[in-house]
Amino acid sequence: MSVAGNVLIICYGNPIRGDDGAGWRAAELLADDPRAVGAQVLARHQLTPELAEDVSRASLLVLVDASEEPGVAGSVSVYPVPDSPKAGSAFSHHVDPTHLLQLAATLFGQSPRAVQVSIRVADIDPGTALSAPVEAGMPMLVDAVIDLINQHRQRCA
Repeated sequence: MSVAGNVLIICYGNPIRGDDGAGWRAAELLADDPRAVGAQVLARHQLTPELAEDVSRASLLVLVDASEEPGVAGSVSVYPVPDSPKAGSAFSHHVDPTHLLQLAATLFGQSPRAVQVSIRVADIDPGTALSAPVEAGMPMLVDAVIDLINQHRQRCA
C-alpha cells in the first residue's frame, strides 16, 4: 500500500474555459504538495470509461472539479459520491462520478469510497486564467483534499 493508502485524485475540467480549469490548477498544486505524497494525481478534461481500471485499484477516489451550482464563487464543497447514478448510459465518451464507480465495480470487481470536492465558479468564459475568487479559494480546495487523504491514512493505519 502506498503512503497515502492507495488514493487516486482525478481533477477535471476545461483548462481553457476560465474557472472550469480549476481542476487542472488543483492537480498542479496537489502534485507539488508534500502532504499528498503517495497519492496518484491525474488531470483530465472529463471523466471517461478508460479511468475505471485506475479507479478499481484505489481505496479512496477524490474527484476535483469546478461547479456552477449557486453559491459564493470560490467556495468549496465536499460531499460523497452518490450510490445511484443520474439517468443516462455509463457507456459513452463521458461518465458522471457514480457511473465511473459502477464501471470499476462491473469491469474490475471493485470500486473505492469516493468523494467529490468542488469549487464554485465565477467565470467560465474562454481563457486560461482563473477568476480572483476561484484563485483565492484554491488553497481551501487543496486543504480539503489533503484532509480527505489524512482521514483515509488514519483509517488505513
